[in-house]
Amino acid sequence: MKKGVYGVSKSPLTLLLLLCISLPLFGQVHTETIRGKVLDGDTGMPLIGASVVLLETNLGTSTDSLGKFELSNVPVGRYQAQVSYLGYQSQTLAELLLESGKEMILEFELTESFSDMEAIVVRAQRSDIQSMAPTVKTLTVEETLRFPATFFDPTRLASTFAGVVQTNDQANGISIRGQSPNNILWRLEGVDIVNPNHTPNAGTFSDQTTANGGGVNILSAQLLGTSYFHTGAFPVSYGNALSGVMDMYLRAGNNQKHEFTAQAGLIGLELSSEGPINDDTDASYLVNYRYSFVGLLSLMGVPVGDEDISFQDLSFNLVFPNKKGGRLTLFGMGGLSDNIFNAERDSTLWDENKDRFDIDYASKMGALGATYSQPIGSKGNWRTSVAVSALTSSRVSEILDANLTPQAWEADYYQQEKLSFHSFYQHKLSARNKIRAGISLLNQGFDLNPPGDPITGRNDRAGGGWLYQPYLNLQTILGKRWRLNTGLQLAYFDFTGSSAIEPRAALEWNANPKHQLSLSYGLHSQLQQPELYFAVTINDQSNEDLDFTRAHHLVLGYEYHPEPTTVLRGEVYYQRLFDVPIASNTQNSFSAINQQASSLAFPLINAGTGDNYGVELSLQKFVTSGLYYLINASIYESTYEGSDGIERDSRFNGNYIFNATLGKEWHWQGRKNKDRRLGLNGRIAYLGGFRATPIDVEASINNGTTIFVDDLAFTEQQKDYFRTDLRIYYKTSKGTSSNTWSLDIQNLTNRQNVAFSYFDALLGEVIVKNQLTIIPILSYRVSF
Repeated sequence: MKKGVYGVSKSPLTLLLLLCISLPLFGQVHTETIRGKVLDGDTGMPLIGASVVLLETNLGTSTDSLGKFELSNVPVGRYQAQVSYLGYQSQTLAELLLESGKEMILEFELTESFSDMEAIVVRAQRSDIQSMAPTVKTLTVEETLRFPATFFDPTRLASTFAGVVQTNDQANGISIRGQSPNNILWRLEGVDIVNPNHTPNAGTFSDQTTANGGGVNILSAQLLGTSYFHTGAFPVSYGNALSGVMDMYLRAGNNQKHEFTAQAGLIGLELSSEGPINDDTDASYLVNYRYSFVGLLSLMGVPVGDEDISFQDLSFNLVFPNKKGGRLTLFGMGGLSDNIFNAERDSTLWDENKDRFDIDYASKMGALGATYSQPIGSKGNWRTSVAVSALTSSRVSEILDANLTPQAWEADYYQQEKLSFHSFYQHKLSARNKIRAGISLLNQGFDLNPPGDPITGRNDRAGGGWLYQPYLNLQTILGKRWRLNTGLQLAYFDFTGSSAIEPRAALEWNANPKHQLSLSYGLHSQLQQPELYFAVTINDQSNEDLDFTRAHHLVLGYEYHPEPTTVLRGEVYYQRLFDVPIASNTQNSFSAINQQASSLAFPLINAGTGDNYGVELSLQKFVTSGLYYLINASIYESTYEGSDGIERDSRFNGNYIFNATLGKEWHWQGRKNKDRRLGLNGRIAYLGGFRATPIDVEASINNGTTIFVDDLAFTEQQKDYFRTDLRIYYKTSKGTSSNTWSLDIQNLTNRQNVAFSYFDALLGEVIVKNQLTIIPILSYRVSF
């Protein structure tokens, strides 16, 4: 028998043993599929022969006659995908995470190029929104699942951006550049919808329904695609907003194979399913159900407030492509939520006035809609969206009398409906010019009358009407480095007869591949909140003739890319608000700029003003080599004038904001050939405190409720806000499934941040209410 180099016989048995021992060292590489389409961003037509390459690998392909591509057997991991096509601006899509059990489906939209610019790095595949709004921010689902303490909510993710403040830890309401959360517009699939959040009373002083915030978004991250977040000088296709726009889009389900995701945690359960509707078409479905029971945290001794909170929601998206490049989608969402507070039946256990009350708050929201898009010829694209949405909430409170018997105390009711329609046609006039003409129609109705409450003898607190918003936008490429958008929107609300003309413009200069400069202007308007239109005023005077509140926005933006995956952004802005509702027959500090969820008792007039201006600086590194960060700082002023003519700080004038989010991911091959990732992510938020009005203690004692010193409105500033959040996750991928264990800790240092102050009638003194203490959330997620 022959001997080896070291004199060891190489028998068949020995070779077999050596092979078995070495197999774990050369474990199987787990793979998945990346596929999708590459389209012309202006017309929606497929780009044939476009190159799709995964950077830093030897993997690549090109699109077929339908613009489709497929990369099979791609090892799971993080990638950047670069797409290029002759005569078009190349794109590099960053922060892609491919995991077992989930194919990655991408749809790129490229625009024609007239410069020698290198490939631009993006995190979203749509180019039409970004080409019309140079300062738009993108929010991806991958970020929502990676950033700490977002609880998979895109609005909480937005609070990590420059100039954005989460107004209360209990809710996702946000103030943008010192403006009220009421001034934000929610959109889904291109149309306006009502407040899409559970428990829309969360974190408020009055415990009443808010216009734009809540405990958590009803749309789960399982269903969302990329969201687009505008913070000023919005493009002409957006109206009825003053501070910002949250424009959410749904992702299409897998149209070739069935996939499932399940998630369980301390706040509930979640299940989603997606796949082809049939084998003969590319039609797909995606459906998600979530049931949450925050009460489980309370049973574990975690303080999440003093109420029993629960919610559930169901959402879906159905996609039906046609053979001519068009696509029909049907989508829907619905959510139920409630929070219940029961008074102790032993008065010796009452620590504050609220302990004397039984409070039952319930909310339900739903939306149902459809979209249709179709290329028209070789130069046109038509898209139409329609949706009906509604929000109904009620709050009933009863006070316990001396015999501990419940007696009726308050009954608040809020109902809002929206029927929204948005249609536009975009045409490529030439290689350098394109035009978009569209119209948004919104039928908005309100009802603040409690059910069964007779209207006789008081104002009917219900009404509504149609808001018409036609618009036109022209985009022009000037030379090789300039892009100009000019547009005009008209607005008319037939309920009040209000009308407005709103010009918009944005100029971009790409100095070189590393430096971009932009200047954007917009004149914007917004309808009033229902509690202003239907205020129960003295002598039953009506506010139903209130006009739009309006605002000039001016934004100067700068971007510097020291390397492809790192960007330094700076923005200087000024906003002039005018025609703001203030008191009409008395001099006081009231202004709708500061309005939260509360009622009024005096008539209003559109005569108030406000000014917001500031500087924002942001440094962001996309995930590369397992490292990412987002660091930003903002300095700003937000002031207003009421009917007393005094310039004051607005409620949300914190003056400064600092955010730092940093994460590191380690990757290795573990036992049993599993692909393993460990992530450590942290965030620090340091903000100037909001403004508050002193409480008149003597008057509050005499009236048995909180009375503020109006002459000193917003002259006090709350303590600075400081919060640290942490997210640790552990991911594994093997075979046809991936698993994620995660721990989110909100307010890691247990900082006592002030929420608001009020006069407590039971204690007879002013009480300071703090925001949430440390909140740990453990969850497990599996995809297969």
